[in-house]
Amino acid sequence: MFIYDTMSQGLELLARRELQDAENMFLIVINDPYSQPEETKQAKKYLNDIRDCKKGDKTLDFDVYKGLIKKVSTSLDYIDDLIADVYCSKASSYAEIDQELFSRIPAIVNRLKQIKIRDISARDKLFAGLEKSGARLIRKRLQEKKVGEEGVDFDKWRYKTVFRKFVEQVNPFLLERHLELLDYILATGEINLLEDPKLTVLTPKYSWIIESTLKKQWFLLRSYFFKAKSEIEAQFKKKEGTRKYWEEVKYKKIKIFEECNFSEPNIQKFLFIDKLNYKTLEEIHGFANNMNLVLMPRDVSLALRGVEKAKDHIRERGGFLMGNRKVFQDGLLELGFSKKNSYVIAKQAKRSNNHQIQEAFKLALQVARDEIAWYRIPPDSIKMKNEIENQCVKHLSTVRIHLFERGRLNKILLQEGKKLIRNYLEKVYGDTVSELHCYFRLETIHQYYKLKFFQYHEESVPSVSELIKISRKEFKPILLKGYDEFIKKKRLQISSKIYKEIADKTSVTLWEDAYVTPEEKILLRFWFLMDHGMTITQKVIDRGVLNPGFDLWGCINGQGEVCKS
Repeated sequence: MFIYDTMSQGLELLARRELQDAENMFLIVINDPYSQPEETKQAKKYLNDIRDCKKGDKTLDFDVYKGLIKKVSTSLDYIDDLIADVYCSKASSYAEIDQELFSRIPAIVNRLKQIKIRDISARDKLFAGLEKSGARLIRKRLQEKKVGEEGVDFDKWRYKTVFRKFVEQVNPFLLERHLELLDYILATGEINLLEDPKLTVLTPKYSWIIESTLKKQWFLLRSYFFKAKSEIEAQFKKKEGTRKYWEEVKYKKIKIFEECNFSEPNIQKFLFIDKLNYKTLEEIHGFANNMNLVLMPRDVSLALRGVEKAKDHIRERGGFLMGNRKVFQDGLLELGFSKKNSYVIAKQAKRSNNHQIQEAFKLALQVARDEIAWYRIPPDSIKMKNEIENQCVKHLSTVRIHLFERGRLNKILLQEGKKLIRNYLEKVYGDTVSELHCYFRLETIHQYYKLKFFQYHEESVPSVSELIKISRKEFKPILLKGYDEFIKKKRLQISSKIYKEIADKTSVTLWEDAYVTPEEKILLRFWFLMDHGMTITQKVIDRGVLNPGFDLWGCINGQGEVCKS
């Protein structure tokens, strides 16, 4: 007789006074690693009773054991309870849910072994029923919880994760029990245990089918009994395309998906796409790992259209663009863009707008060089370059509008010059100048150059309050007077042509206000050169330092400090 409940079978044998067979049953319970402590304790008690009886030390009342026999329960509520408990637990990640199930399933293994699995269809039917009943119990619990306190809605995808992992963990136990059943049928010939009215006698063909199934270590396929032997042989010889093969592939895919932290909807979607070959998935997964990247759902979707498409997408995510984007990225790298920013821009920008981004970046750096007398920011400033890069990343093809028409470049350069202004003010007025309540009015570029004027053209500098009180309108005649005196003192000759070019030249950043004069622009250049240790002479002017577009930075580079102010 095939045993579904070892404890009950042992008690039944003991009640029938078959002591040796009963002893063997209780030993099985004791040695079973999945037996519960209470069952093990009872089995040891009954085993001691049997051995005492054999020795003659004890007389047993066998009718008592007959009353202890329990019928095998057909209810699967204990499985529903386990699934619901795991669903309602705090476990959230795949690993945590796995661990939660792993710790709970041993308690129900013996009861799982009481479930009769005749073939693969019976197993599938069992899982389908458990999936429905488990979800029903969870919904019931959630509904009850809502009555008493604030509850949550049923999470379909969390449940699919829990049930999928439950099936994965209990399937080996069901398979083991199923193979024991097949082995028992083969030994006893009781093919009626398969509960098919068409299978009455264990014929040589049926024996061969069961033996082959046992060798394959898989569930019996009932249809094999009604097919020609040659056809069945071909099925058993197949290494791919069988139910066992596809289930193994499914779990291999799941392992990759979970390793890459795919969401449950994506896992379910990709599991039921026949075109997704496991070898393809394994290949792109390994390719992503080699690039220190994690596989993404988009990579898998592209793999359905070709492995190379998926690999190209992975390369792009890894910073290696292809085709025209690669050419554009290389161009950005040559301009000095960082690898990260060049990748982001080249990946996102439209091909038709590539030149606009490059030209805007070049122009911004050129403006910083051309207007260095005003902004005092070296064109090789890393911070300034990074800020301009960030604007390119943020605005892409519209970066020119933001940098020049909306004044973003002007703000970047002014902000970069704050430290220069602060250092100069502290040098003139002392380290505590920044603590003055009016410091915010003092820390402007116009105040900076007013102070420069007094440094180079007057005997003393005004106090903070006096400096602030001088408006741009009032400062204009003072500057013109100082300019004339400086030109006479240095005996400088500035041609009307250069003067007109300076007057007509307007900055791209539009920093000039209504009171800016050509004289002020000329003095700005002189002050810059003087700050860097150059003496203003006619020879210097003849070198073209006043010509619009002249490279002042290249002229003074290497002469003195970057800024002596």
